[in-house]
Order: sequence, then structure tokens, then C-alpha cells
Amino acid sequence: MTIKNAFFLFSLSLVFILSTPVTAGKLYRWVDENGKVSFSDKVPPKHSRKEHSQLNESGRVIAIKDAAKTPKQIELLKRINALQQVQQKLLDEQLADDSALLKTFQSSTDIDTLAASKTDMVKSHIAIASGQSETLKKQLLSHQKVAANFERKGKKIPQKTLDNIESSQTQFDKNQREISAFKLQKKQITEQLIKDKKRFITLSTQSTGKPSIHQETVPSLVLGELSCTKSNCSILWEKAQAFIKQQGNVVVYTSSKLVLSKTPKLGRDRGLSLTMLTKSEHSQIMLDIRCADSAAGKTTCKSAKNDQIVQKFQQLSL
Repeated sequence: MTIKNAFFLFSLSLVFILSTPVTAGKLYRWVDENGKVSFSDKVPPKHSRKEHSQLNESGRVIAIKDAAKTPKQIELLKRINALQQVQQKLLDEQLADDSALLKTFQSSTDIDTLAASKTDMVKSHIAIASGQSETLKKQLLSHQKVAANFERKGKKIPQKTLDNIESSQTQFDKNQREISAFKLQKKQITEQLIKDKKRFITLSTQSTGKPSIHQETVPSLVLGELSCTKSNCSILWEKAQAFIKQQGNVVVYTSSKLVLSKTPKLGRDRGLSLTMLTKSEHSQIMLDIRCADSAAGKTTCKSAKNDQIVQKFQQLSL
């Protein structure tokens, strides 16, 4: 039998099935292990746990019943669901911070002004503490010289002199700790300034709509994972963001720990997300892929291209 004749018979059988009274109810389509396509108003028990489609009266797929998942797929789905919960938490926290930032500042210049005011105040504290440091240091040296004189004469150092040395040393050490704390505070103000300005600029160029973690979509059962350390995570994070855009995805939300692309609407679309999971000195950058919750979308999420995307993602750390 030629391919043309086989296709003709297949089409004829489909037309016949769809024209029978069974179409008043449900009609299903499935493919067995030998590639044979079958249609019926009921799915045989041996095929019920395998993927099958429900058709309408025009023969169009209106729903797809997924095949029963393997233990490995079930475990992977648990990881994906757990990841989505982390994404939601990160998103909620960042949205709260963003809201506070936008309520506090009208422009990046406002951020500079406030940071400069705080820095000047800390600098003043450092200057005062540094002046006190010189006085305390002289007092300590003076008491130490008195003690040295007693030692040179072979006499016992009086308890009062020892108490003075201990008291002066304690005050001097406290003063040095205060100076260190003020310097750390100044550094933190500068770092916060850089962080707030960067975030403010990002928000000014980002979509004004409330971002979503694609809960209305279906996941592809593949995950990308990159390991990084504190020294190289920021570089790898930038490379991962560039990778998302290289796949043709429109990024609608970006933060230091979460990147979301546009929610997939069409069957051929894919939504890619990045999540930074921080664990002490080591972190993981996770890539997950989601598709539209439709028959075509589910097919896209099962495509081998998803594996190819993950494989390319994994190579970013090389």
C-alpha cells in the first residue's frame, strides 16, 4: 500500500467515525506502542494511563489527557512546584521593597541627596570619635610611662596605676570599635545607594503591570541548574539573563534573585524563568520552562527543544 493510499484510508476512517452517532458524546484518539492511531468513545483500560486526546465534532483536539507520570517525573514535578513557591515568595518580597522605594523617592537624585546627608552625618561621628581617640591614646601612654618608671626603679607598680592603665585601655578599645562601626555604616550607606539607584532605574524601564510567575501555565519537566560561588555568581547571573533574551523571550521582570519572561499565551510560546537560590557561600541559578495551558502548549512543553535549551544553559558555566 502506498503512503498516499494509506493517508486516504486514514482520512476516510476518521470522516466515518466523526459522522457516526458516537460524536454526540465524547470521542478520543490515542496511539498504541506500534504507532497505530485509534478512535473511540471509550479509551481501552490498557491505554487509559497513556496519553490520549479528546476531540470535538469537527475532529479538533479540545483536551489532552497526559500519560501517567513516572516516579522520576513525579519527583521532578515536586521540585518544580517547590521552586515556584520560592519564586512567589521572592516576588512578593521584592514587590514590597519596590513599592517602598518608589514611595520614598521621586528620582535617582533624591536617592543621592539622602545618601549624602546620611554619609555626612556618619563622617561627623567618625571625626569626633577620631579626635577622642587621640586623647585616649595619650592618656593610656601616660599611665604606661608611670608604670615603666616604677619597673625601672625595681619597685612594685601601684594598683591605682594598673587600674588607670586598664581603664584607659578599655576606653581606647571601645573608641576604636565605635570608629570601625561608623566606617562600616558609611560603607553600607554607599552600597545601599548603589543598590537603590540601580533598582530605581530598573523599575523605571520595567513593565508597569504586576508580574506573574506563570501560575496559569503548565511546566515542562526539565530544569536547568548552574552552581556558583559568591565570587562568580553575579557574572553568571548576567550571562543567564542574556541567555533568556537570546532565546527570543521578552523579559518583563528582573531582580537580583528572579527573572521572569512574558507569560506564554500561544501554543508555540515558552516562558523562561530564572531563580537564584542562595545557600551560604554557594548558590544555584535555576532555569524553568513553562508553556500555555492548552493542547498545543502541552505539546510544546514536551518538545525535545526544551532539553536542548537546558543543555545550552548548562554550558554557561564552562
